[in-house]
Amino acid sequence: MSTRPLAVIGFGNMGGAIIAGALRAGFVSPETVFIADSNAHARERAAAMGLHAFEHPQHALHAMAASEPQPGRGVLLLAVKPQMLSAATDPLRAAVGARFVISILAGVSAARVQQTLGGSVTVARAMPNLPAAIGQGVTALCAGPGVPDDDAAFAQSLFRGVGPSVMPLNEGLIDAFTAVAGSGPAYLFYLAENMIRGAIAQGLAPSAAREAVVGTLLGASAMLKHDERGPDELRRAVTSPGGTTQAAITVLDQAGVAQAVQHAIEAATARGRELGATA
Repeated sequence: MSTRPLAVIGFGNMGGAIIAGALRAGFVSPETVFIADSNAHARERAAAMGLHAFEHPQHALHAMAASEPQPGRGVLLLAVKPQMLSAATDPLRAAVGARFVISILAGVSAARVQQTLGGSVTVARAMPNLPAAIGQGVTALCAGPGVPDDDAAFAQSLFRGVGPSVMPLNEGLIDAFTAVAGSGPAYLFYLAENMIRGAIAQGLAPSAAREAVVGTLLGASAMLKHDERGPDELRRAVTSPGGTTQAAITVLDQAGVAQAVQHAIEAATARGRELGATA
C-alpha cells in the first residue's frame, strides 16, 4: 500500500472509478485521499467512502500537503473535463510546487498541464476507459519528461486498480488510443442497441432479445481474449459460405460498415486533438 497522499481534482464517474479501484486493490487507504469537487453529491459519495472531501481544489491540496510524510511527496490527480483545466488549476498554482501530477484530461497534453500549473510540476498523462468502473478498464499511460521512476510506478499501480491492462504509450498516440479504447465502449453499446432492435423486429421479446445479444457479445469478447486466432479468423470461422452469417456480412459490407468504423475512429482522434487545442 502506498503511503503517499493523493489529491483528486474532480470526482465524477472516472475520478470516482479510479479511486474506488485503488481502494479495492489496497493501493491507497481512504485517509490518504483528498477529493475536491464543486458538486455536493460527488462530495457526499466521497465522504461515504471515507475520503476527505472539499468543495475547492486549493483546500484539498492544502489538506493533502499537511498530511505528507515528506514535503512535496503528495500526488495530484486531475480528473475534470478538459475545458475545466484552467478553472480547476488556477487556484493551485501558488501551492502545487514541484509535485507529481497525473492527468486524465482527454486531448490535453502533458506540456499544457505543466504550463497551466506553473511549470515546476512533472506530469504523467493517462487515459482509462469506461469499464474502469467495473475493474475491467484499459489505460494508456505516458510519463512525461522528468517523471522519476517511482512516480511512474505510482501511476502504473494506481491504474492497475481499475483494470489489468496499463499500456505505456507515446503521448503522440494518446488521441488515437482514446478514439479506440476511450470511445470504444460506445461503439459496442451502439452495436448492441441495434442488434436488440433488429431481434425485436424479427419477433423476439425485448427481454429475450437483450439476453441473446448481451450473452453473445460477452461470449464473443471472451473468445477474442482467449482464442489464439485473430478477429478476422474468428469471423471467417462463423461465416459459412452461403449461410445466414454470410447474408448478414454481405449487407454490412454493402453498407460500408467497415469503412464507417475506421472513419469513426479517425473522427474521434481528430476531436481529441481539437479538445486539446481549446483547453
